[in-house]
Amino acid sequence: MHLINDKLFFIVQPILRHLPYKLGRFLRNSIYRLFFKRVGNNVNFMEGIIIKYPSEIELGNNITINQGCFIVGKGGLVFGNNIMIGADCKIVTTTHNSFTREKPMRDQGMSFEKITIGDDVWFGFNVVVLNGCKIGNGVILAAGCVLTTKHVEDYTIWGGVPAKNIGTRG
Repeated sequence: MHLINDKLFFIVQPILRHLPYKLGRFLRNSIYRLFFKRVGNNVNFMEGIIIKYPSEIELGNNITINQGCFIVGKGGLVFGNNIMIGADCKIVTTTHNSFTREKPMRDQGMSFEKITIGDDVWFGFNVVVLNGCKIGNGVILAAGCVLTTKHVEDYTIWGGVPAKNIGTRG
């Protein structure tokens, strides 16, 4: 059932993705929620977002996913509540395997690792979160950072490439 759901979303998404203004947001917010594993209240999908495998994505309450984001849910992706995702962010649960030199990487398949995002998290513009990350509550991810760390403590601020802990909140 999930595969059918994801394939149908693959057809619907390009039609709705670029519809502008309030009508476009209303249609995305109303129709997209039918394809996700779980969607809370007050979730806003802005223009130009690309989402893969929504059937494996859980969204809490009060989430805004801004323009141009790319999100992959294969393997599991869980968002808490009160999350702001800046424009052009990438949240990706997949990676290409590269276990051996005997075979081209393109022929080694892919791996999937769940990403979990706590409550009250702010993604600045163009943040990249890679597979397997567990982001705590109250975290700020500074614009342009690339998060590869598997565990991000509550109320910390991360920035840079690769992202490092650059401070704490409050």
